[in-house]
Amino acid sequence: MRLAPLLILSAMTGLAVFATTPAVLRRLPEPRPDPGAGDAGDPDDPKISYATLATRRFAAIVGALSAAAVAVPALALPRAVLPGWLVLATLGLLLAAIDARTTWLPLPLTRVAWAAMAAATTVGAALGGWGQLVRGLGGFLIAGTVFGAIWLVTRGGIGFGDVRFAPLVGAATAATSWTLLAWALVLGSLTGALVGLVRLGLRSRGSFAYAPSILAGAYLAAAVAWLTT
Repeated sequence: MRLAPLLILSAMTGLAVFATTPAVLRRLPEPRPDPGAGDAGDPDDPKISYATLATRRFAAIVGALSAAAVAVPALALPRAVLPGWLVLATLGLLLAAIDARTTWLPLPLTRVAWAAMAAATTVGAALGGWGQLVRGLGGFLIAGTVFGAIWLVTRGGIGFGDVRFAPLVGAATAATSWTLLAWALVLGSLTGALVGLVRLGLRSRGSFAYAPSILAGAYLAAAVAWLTT
């Protein structure tokens, strides 16, 4: 993508996220803890309410990150897959930011992101062929299955919200290629492990937000694809 359209796309994305984030956060219902899903909460680490995050500062940070996040795939990947990555750069990034601050991933917003990803993947398929749609659906299912298995094996060692979040990354990366999906899953897991080691070294207590690492894996994979082509 040429520089001028890239700057316009990034600026419009960032401004849209900045403008809508506070309203979205104020309307999100607070979750009911579900012990069966590994979301029982920690009485020593009380959850920050979503409405508390509805500040201009938080919205500005998320908007700036969204502007940068949409630029990476626009530079590195084919245009036909950009609709799915736009969902990651907006709804996906907002979800990850909420998780980073609260260690919770709001289910209503996750469902909206699923619907947006389904629509984006379909639009992308119209541009890049129906094989892209098949890969996107396959990536959605594979990422959900992988993280669902991790959740089962670790007996809730990750939150079930992460299991719901991972398919967004799976759909966007697999729509590009199976190789990018594999890299995203590997790099996301390595990022999460690194963050966990840092927290262990700092003796940090409380819940661990994993969605930012999952999302980072997608963008690291896109950067690797960009640098190796």
